[in-house]
Amino acid sequence: MKAAIIHNYSEGFSSLSYEEVETPKPGVGEVLIRVKARAVNHCDTDLRKGIFGIEQPFPWVMGVDACGEIAELGDGVSNFSIGDRVAPHFLLTCNTCQNCLEGKENICERAEILGVTVWGGYGDYLKCKSTDLIRIPETLSDIDAAAGQLPFATAWESLIVAASLSAGESVLITAAGGGVGSAAIQVAKLAGARVIAAAGESSKLERARALGADEVINYTTDNIEDCCKDLTNGRGIDCALEMIGGTILKQTIGAITPGGRVVVIGAHGGEQVEVDFVEFFRKHITVHGAGRSTKAHASKVLSLMANKQLIPVIHKTFHLSEAAEAHKLMESRNFFGRMILTDKDSI
Repeated sequence: MKAAIIHNYSEGFSSLSYEEVETPKPGVGEVLIRVKARAVNHCDTDLRKGIFGIEQPFPWVMGVDACGEIAELGDGVSNFSIGDRVAPHFLLTCNTCQNCLEGKENICERAEILGVTVWGGYGDYLKCKSTDLIRIPETLSDIDAAAGQLPFATAWESLIVAASLSAGESVLITAAGGGVGSAAIQVAKLAGARVIAAAGESSKLERARALGADEVINYTTDNIEDCCKDLTNGRGIDCALEMIGGTILKQTIGAITPGGRVVVIGAHGGEQVEVDFVEFFRKHITVHGAGRSTKAHASKVLSLMANKQLIPVIHKTFHLSEAAEAHKLMESRNFFGRMILTDKDSI
């Protein structure tokens, strides 16, 4: 099969090459998926640069997000058929540890990660256990499924499950121009919340408003805490989905009202943050670490997408052979929404 692969870690984009590699063979309980679309994820760019924190043997096929149709069934697979449209969940769970048995598969003790610990979606085919599959609704395109499954599921797990966001509450969403950010705006509006979107460029803030954001903040020119206090008449915000870290996280914590919640799912802007914990216990602030959805969350958002209640935002599609260009665009941060890799020419 053809795949976009890496032979070593590199900051450079040319380390991603489009080559012929051996097609995986499904084992017992596994299926082979003919991949139709893949989304570019920050996990992919981190892995290419060798900063993900998990080492890979080379050559390596990355790709956390993918979808397609079943091309081959391994022995013992009876719940799926060849031709079924499916997406593997990025978190490949063991189904036997205590957390899995208690329905907490997103903190599986022996989980693998698609494209990180096993070959992922940057190839014509991938294999995975049938128990890790999610069915794609017939009315949903491959591109939309690849673009929306993970960010919407992440936003759902973070805002609806972890933060229990409810109608009438105010919520801050940082990094609103990214895949999860644009998804979170829609999930929050679906929940009936007042959305304050924060991004570093005015063009991204305009797009955020178009998606439904009620208020916007440019965090390169304005202080998030001050703006949130102004927008809430000094009260502060009920909830925040924070994806940047560093000073943005500190400002976000300062913007939270007593009894409020912060959900943290990213830290590219600074992993080490000095926090005054006196503020936490005086204000009864709760901070949730999140970002690992379950198959149930993914199935839920795919259904909402099929019903047009959630619409994935796609910045640009590339041919799989142009994966290096897609990574370059991702790291430029000059985008709004997701980059998709398909077998078709760029759009």
